[in-house]
Order: sequence, then C-alpha cells, then structure tokens
Amino acid sequence: MLVLTRKKGQSLVIGRDIRVVVVEVSGDFVRLGIEAPPEVVVYREEIYRAVREENRAATTSAKMLKEIKGQVKRS
Repeated sequence: MLVLTRKKGQSLVIGRDIRVVVVEVSGDFVRLGIEAPPEVVVYREEIYRAVREENRAATTSAKMLKEIKGQVKRS
C-alpha cells in the first residue's frame, strides 16, 4: 500500500486518466474529488462490497434454479 501525505488542493494521479484531489480536510474527515473517464466505475468501498455480494447471491440463486429445473426435467 502506498501511503501519501497531501494537503487541501493537492492531488495524486493514478495511471494517465484518474486524478484524486483533496477537496477538504475537517477533523477526522477528508473529502476527495475524483476525476476519471466515464468508463471507469468509482464506488465507495462499502457500496462496492454490497454490489459484489448481491451479484454473488444472484449468481448462486441462478445456478440453484438451473439445477432444480434440470432435476424436474429428469423426473
């Protein structure tokens, strides 16, 4: 993990197309601005994990349903 110190208004660049700017620092909170191309999806980590879990659950349900349908056809 790369750990950096940045002040308000300073930024960092990821690759060629992504820029992260420190917008505000207030107590324990830091507000970040993220500039990225439209094709780059940016999520807060907790949202990303929730979406990933929903996708995993949907895939599992679809597989189970397919297996059940296959068993019904064999009967």
